[in-house]
Amino acid sequence: MGNLFSAGNTDCELVPKNKRPIIGILSVDCDGHFADYGKSYIAASYVKFIESGGARVVPIRNDLPEEELQSLINSINGVIFPGGGASLSDSAYFRAGKMIYDLVIQDNHSDRENEKEPFFVWGACLGFEMMHVIISELTNDEMLESCDAENYSIPLEFTAEAYKSRMFGSSRDRDRVMKILKEQAVTINMHQKCVTPQKFYANKNTVGFFDILSTNEDRKGVEFISTVEGKKYPVYGTQWHPEKCQFEWTPKEEIDHSPDAVFVAQYMANFFVNQARRNTNHFPSEEAEEKALIYNYKPVDTSKISSFEQCYFF
Repeated sequence: MGNLFSAGNTDCELVPKNKRPIIGILSVDCDGHFADYGKSYIAASYVKFIESGGARVVPIRNDLPEEELQSLINSINGVIFPGGGASLSDSAYFRAGKMIYDLVIQDNHSDRENEKEPFFVWGACLGFEMMHVIISELTNDEMLESCDAENYSIPLEFTAEAYKSRMFGSSRDRDRVMKILKEQAVTINMHQKCVTPQKFYANKNTVGFFDILSTNEDRKGVEFISTVEGKKYPVYGTQWHPEKCQFEWTPKEEIDHSPDAVFVAQYMANFFVNQARRNTNHFPSEEAEEKALIYNYKPVDTSKISSFEQCYFF
């Protein structure tokens, strides 16, 4: 691949090159009520979240063959592995996620003296867990522990690495964002599995790839990792959901919609999109670009059958 990752230390070094970034979002397998609508879906909150940061979205159907995935990855500027309920062993979501990982990360371990452009990746909740399973080269059961953190809003417990990270270390809004995240319960968690520090540090692959930016404890006192970023590459993971504070409204979830929560969510959207701006991949033609965009699909009101206000189905 021609355009992959390059190292960077602080956000001030990340020079935006692309004023029209496009980010792909991987679709999640449908089950339950969703199976009546299609084979896979993307929660509209992820689309709105990325659009709020100034990027457009391309859906990445999880049933695409590897050749089509590679062509798509070469045309966009970043990828999101969203949350959901898919298996991390035998789902289409996992199989496609593994192929995408192989395409945009493992290839980059080759000659880094070449000036290659960075390619942004963010995994949220299930996507966070999937990246750790893939990178650790362990199975789901070997890497993940059970956690009591479903519908659980909590402040972050930052590590020393957070203060020198790309995500938080150099922005002019850093102090306000980190103060909110440390003092207020604005990070909504929706997970029953987690990556513990013990599992993380016991695996040389995860230790070598990620810095831990924050940890938390679940309702029973089990410590889990909540935020990570790649040591050398613009790869990020949040076990929590920044997109929900702006765009999900179900009363069944303890989502903070306060001005401070929305400020943090918008900060995260801006940060992720600015990471994607560093990459200048593009579609071979305007026609091909238009055909791929999310605008070709209509969101469906799913508020009565799920915790998502709207979803796109494929």
